[in-house]
Amino acid sequence: MSSAPLVPGPLYGLRTWRVVSHDGRERLSAPQRGTPWTLGEGWVQATCGENHRAPAADCGCGIHAWHPRRASARRILRSRFDLPGIVEADGAVEVHEDGFRAQRARPYAFVRLPGRNPFLIDRLAAAYGAEVLDLRHADELLAVCRERSLGLQEPVVEELIGAEAIAERRRARARRRRNDALRVAAALLVLALVCAVALTLS
Repeated sequence: MSSAPLVPGPLYGLRTWRVVSHDGRERLSAPQRGTPWTLGEGWVQATCGENHRAPAADCGCGIHAWHPRRASARRILRSRFDLPGIVEADGAVEVHEDGFRAQRARPYAFVRLPGRNPFLIDRLAAAYGAEVLDLRHADELLAVCRERSLGLQEPVVEELIGAEAIAERRRARARRRRNDALRVAAALLVLALVCAVALTLS
């Protein structure tokens, strides 16, 4: 059973979309799975191939977004091939330390960075009923989220999940990183020994 709390929407988060062409029209799709987002101002419903309602505990299903934090704002803004923005989520929303998974969502705003195609972003904003934000830096995006009270702040997330649960997840991540580093070091040591043996035999 997942310990992530399930809260009702609406909830706002940061994410990116891939822009694709479908039936001669520009559309948004999910960057990882390629799931198309329906044109118009309606909600995109999350589905799961495991025949349960999304988001479900112990499954990765649902529409993903990050809480508005400096690291997540930088992550979405540095993506060269995806369109960054703010998503509005509703229905059942499973909250995690760094973000959430939602039952349904729709674009709230797209970020138009310098050097990006402004006409494409304007067309997508009109097609999806979303706002366009002309921003340059992560701090500007975070300021918009703060001014409009978009997204869950860290104290709220900590209260929902629990400080001890967050601390345990951080410890688990640190253990995984240490174990990964040890595996890489062991593989390099074996490789060095094999090379040394090969040199002595040659």
